[in-house]
Amino acid sequence: MAKSLFNQVAIPSKSTKQPDLPELQRQPAAIPKAGKSLLEEQFAQPYLAWQRTPDPDSTQTLLDALRPVTNSALRAFGGPSATSPTLKSQAKILALDALKSYDETKAPLKAHIMSRLQRLRRVAAQQRQVIHVPEQVSMDQTATEAARKELEEQLEREPSDGELADYTGLSIKRLRHIRTGGRPVAESTIMRAGQEEGSGGYEPGVRQLGDRKDEWQELVYSDIDPTNQLILERSMGMHGHVPQKPSEIARLLKISPAAVSHRMAQIQQKLDQRDQLGML
Repeated sequence: MAKSLFNQVAIPSKSTKQPDLPELQRQPAAIPKAGKSLLEEQFAQPYLAWQRTPDPDSTQTLLDALRPVTNSALRAFGGPSATSPTLKSQAKILALDALKSYDETKAPLKAHIMSRLQRLRRVAAQQRQVIHVPEQVSMDQTATEAARKELEEQLEREPSDGELADYTGLSIKRLRHIRTGGRPVAESTIMRAGQEEGSGGYEPGVRQLGDRKDEWQELVYSDIDPTNQLILERSMGMHGHVPQKPSEIARLLKISPAAVSHRMAQIQQKLDQRDQLGML
């Protein structure tokens, strides 16, 4: 009698046991733990101290530790201006700004800072830029005034010198020469936050900047938006402008005097960074 086909089918042994889901989950995974710090050892102590207490001492200690990084960025992005004191100061400011957004679980500190310091290329280029224009002041004055009116119509506000320079192809240095015609321009100041118009005039906003005051102001000017550029140039009499009050600047920009005062306070913070960080 032939054997039944059913007898030839292998029946799984009851002793064979597959691991259930909880057992699989308990097995070690080959995935790195989330949140692992990528902060380099040589920066860890000053960085963590600065995070705990971001005072001038911890800030300076951290900047000292980062000096090899900022020096590398200056050599890589600064070109002929790499040794400029102003560019070195800007590198420190950019490095401090980068630290505020640093996440040690996403990138090494050095890579994060070097990425942010690429902006030094633009700053260095602006320092080196010199546009030579023939001495045709009368013609340049006519062309500049026409361009200013065109821009004012497009923007629905007074253009900043940066916008006017881009539009006309003239340098800011040339615009200053056109406006002043050789006349001396009185030094002015930016009004500090909280000071009311008519209560004693203007209070000096930038003090004891030394021979590099104008260079520092131009550096700050190049790093702010067009609206703040106009406020800075008009309040301080930069580029040959006659100094104006916040109310006059507000009319040019078609914004409130309070908005102008708020922006002036923001600009002043940038101007004060030079002395606060002991730069230049």
